[in-house]
Amino acid sequence: MLARHSITSLNHWYFKKNNRKPLLIRGARQVGKTTLIRMFAKGHDLQLIEINMEKPWKFKNLIKGLDPKKVVEAIEFELNVDINPAKSLVFFDEVQSCPEVLPLMRYFFEEAPEYGVVVTGSLIDFILNTPEFSVPVGRIELLYLHPLSFEEFLLAIGEKKVLEWIKNYKFGQEVSETIHAKCQSLIKTFLIVGGMPEAVYAYSQNRRFKETEKIKSLIVDTFRLDFNKYQKKTNIPLLTSIYDAIPRMVGKKIIYSHLNQNYKSHEISLAVNQLSHARVVSKVYHTSANGLPLSGEKKENNFKIISLDCGILLSQLKLNPLDIEVSDKLHLVSQGDIAEQFIGQQLMHLSEDYSEPELYYWNREQKASSAEVDYVISSAGKVIPVEVKAGKTGSLKSLHLMIHERGLDFAVRFNSDYPSLVSEKRKTLKGDITYRFLSLPHYLVQRLHQIIQDVPL
Repeated sequence: MLARHSITSLNHWYFKKNNRKPLLIRGARQVGKTTLIRMFAKGHDLQLIEINMEKPWKFKNLIKGLDPKKVVEAIEFELNVDINPAKSLVFFDEVQSCPEVLPLMRYFFEEAPEYGVVVTGSLIDFILNTPEFSVPVGRIELLYLHPLSFEEFLLAIGEKKVLEWIKNYKFGQEVSETIHAKCQSLIKTFLIVGGMPEAVYAYSQNRRFKETEKIKSLIVDTFRLDFNKYQKKTNIPLLTSIYDAIPRMVGKKIIYSHLNQNYKSHEISLAVNQLSHARVVSKVYHTSANGLPLSGEKKENNFKIISLDCGILLSQLKLNPLDIEVSDKLHLVSQGDIAEQFIGQQLMHLSEDYSEPELYYWNREQKASSAEVDYVISSAGKVIPVEVKAGKTGSLKSLHLMIHERGLDFAVRFNSDYPSLVSEKRKTLKGDITYRFLSLPHYLVQRLHQIIQDVPL
């Protein structure tokens, strides 16, 4: 099994002495939700009561009664087990097939808090976006699970030395050519394999791409088959066409007519939202970035998208690592978009597990003066623009324009070069500032917040 950082969050939740609430795990299909729970229960020698709600359980008839103790008693009889609240974990899986479980969670918290209860499902966000069912606010805890991060990937494939170096890196220390080259090579490998647990596990066993590619292709096919389960009014051909268009749309502002000219905007909008609810894509919203929080100036209708996973993205592009050297093939694809996908995917991991991650970018659309900055984050109480480059160089015109207009004193660039910091005086519309420009290699993205704090004033 693959080690996941979310195990730490599960430890904090399960062994909380007071006020433990039922836990709802949200995430796309095949990111490892069920495996995570099994791994946690096994690691702590807990009795796992795993209940797949797609099955025709007799106790389902009791769920609408909202009496958790009667439901537990019925489960004990149907499974022929005794459930000890102090040493067990009750796990309701695939609850999109029985959404009545969600309101029951409130009463587990209020009337039977001694039970550790976990709920999850692959398409649960569709249920949560209907008026009939919603999260029992204040009576349930949330945990968001993503594909493996780059650091989790390193651990999974046995690159502990590299992982230890990255985790202990302090800004200003020398990065040797050997370490830099090794990390860059592993970034390329991660782009191919991606972070879907089954694909990573397959690669960890033999370090070959053949089995990994088969698994990723099956995952893509599974996502397409899931379109039938989204909603009664799902337009399968439209969803399929948009999903297949994702690789060429990553990093670009979404204009509905560019996705499909044969459908009306509101139909395409519905399809994009469905893909977002299934978490196979994530929206990157425009923010004006005048201050914090960034969500205060979010524009719902101005967004880009990134894929769930870079490995899935490259499989959709029909990349065959068996036929072409990885570096050569990546050169044939849109490198900037792949780098932007990678950084966005890793930025999602910088949010706390209990908080739904949101990504932002900045753009300005004016004739002869348009500009776009790949991402905007908040860190150390600042609004910080983040530009992503695939190689060592690239234009920073948009970044400088944003700094000038917003009077920002800090910016970050990810590229393939060594870490560096430039400090200089600049005139902006907000006045004169001392501006610091931090450049980091892609492999340090998960250390971003700590490095920002360590950068000298």
